[in-house]
Amino acid sequence: MATIQTENYFNSIFKSNNALKNWLILLFFSLGLIGILHHEMWRDELQSWLIAKDSSSIIDLFNNLRYEAHPALWHSCLYLITRFTHNPLAMQIFHLLLATSVIYVFIEFSPFTRFQKILFTFGYFPFYEYSIISRSYSLGILLIFIFCALYPTRNRNYFPLSVILALLANTHAYGLIFALFLAMTLVLDGFLAQDIRTLFKTKKWQTLVSLAIVCLGILMGIFQIIPLDDADFKSDVIRLEDWAAFPLLNNRLFATILTIWRSYIPIPNFFQYQFWNTNILINGDSIARICAISITIIILLYSAALFIRKPIVLFLYLCGTCGFLVFSYTKFIGSLRHHGNLFFLFLACVWISSFYIKSDLLIEKLKSSQKILTRLNLVDRYKNVYLSGILFAHVIAGLLAVYLDFNYTFSGSKEVANYIDQQGLKDYVLVGSRDYAAAPVAGFLNRQIYYLESDKLGSFIVWRNRKLPKQREVLDRVERLIKQNNKALLILNYKLKVKRNELNISFLFKSSQSIVPDETYYLYLIQKKPVNN
Repeated sequence: MATIQTENYFNSIFKSNNALKNWLILLFFSLGLIGILHHEMWRDELQSWLIAKDSSSIIDLFNNLRYEAHPALWHSCLYLITRFTHNPLAMQIFHLLLATSVIYVFIEFSPFTRFQKILFTFGYFPFYEYSIISRSYSLGILLIFIFCALYPTRNRNYFPLSVILALLANTHAYGLIFALFLAMTLVLDGFLAQDIRTLFKTKKWQTLVSLAIVCLGILMGIFQIIPLDDADFKSDVIRLEDWAAFPLLNNRLFATILTIWRSYIPIPNFFQYQFWNTNILINGDSIARICAISITIIILLYSAALFIRKPIVLFLYLCGTCGFLVFSYTKFIGSLRHHGNLFFLFLACVWISSFYIKSDLLIEKLKSSQKILTRLNLVDRYKNVYLSGILFAHVIAGLLAVYLDFNYTFSGSKEVANYIDQQGLKDYVLVGSRDYAAAPVAGFLNRQIYYLESDKLGSFIVWRNRKLPKQREVLDRVERLIKQNNKALLILNYKLKVKRNELNISFLFKSSQSIVPDETYYLYLIQKKPVNN
């Protein structure tokens, strides 16, 4: 009852002052700007930037993306930006503009209540994960929301929707899955809707061209995400051995199912410093995990019940959710930024369902159809309470995440780069071991680092045939390297515990503890000892 009264209050405010929409968007952008100025980018953010910056042409860009398993749309946008500036802040500003566009489209065109729009604006994914952290996911969400806003135009022309789906398929692997099932939904809708079948007859070639655009976009996306044989990607962020505390849940299936919980209720474990990619229940004891699984089942059943009287949307929700889960189970479990796409699938289904009238086609022939209808009416009655409750959990997670990111160091890479620059050490030979951790420093310094894994200078990481050297091997390689140079700066994300008699090893700097677990840095000055005659 309190939630309904709150929604009515915000509805009256919006009706009395439409300018509040603009103020809400401006507030989001302003807080986001403060957030990105205090956010230390981590390796995945700067990897995309470095690839775009150091590609000499579009052809070179695609060549550099062969080991990324990411489609090129996000990197192509960054490539254009890097033709004007090499300051990675430009990427953050561009990403914030995309995130603000997501909020604008959602507020202006979605069928959600005004109270729910406010909650969504400051939820975990739009306010933090897909806003402060610059990745390709915000671009994908923007395209999904534009698709939903334009969905009613399918009765007149498929072309705009086909272009959006083709672009969506080239944002990331999850955007590709989204595009595939949204396209299948359009096809199903076309077979069932009389007016769309008429459209196909009257505008046959236009419809075929639209279908060709979607297929081409999806095929391009698939071609780009297939890893090469010699690629060596890192393991899943969620490590299955962490489930050993409770043997019943110690398998990939349960870990995959709980990606739904992480997506719908993304409240991290804020009781630990490195909160990112954690979850308040999943990272707790075994009883908490059982609760998470139980609530996950309830979420799935209730969400499916919302769409059961709109069969086309039910098809999209069930097939899309299964598609995401199959990908997680068979290919990559991923982390919270990946799981968030499951929640946005749900939002897209709620949005699209507003364009359909209710149909009892799936339940009218059942013996207990009347009882089912009564219960479904009850589900519909509490729909807004259900949505608002989930979005409120997102707000809690979003505000706390932004607060912690603002007050603590997300990645120590910027601190290390600033130290090297301020101490006049930038011209020394920079050496990095565990290249994936050292690469962000190259991004902030705008110069190359000698990576011991690949045994050559570079900026972005090429995920191919890499073997991380042990500490003694690190010093062996550094010693060979400085035969041609008097001094070298060694960048590590661990404390050096071995020594060599032939080398003077001086500890220079340690960064602040980072929220990203393996981006706390140690900086060493290494030089050859003078030879005694």
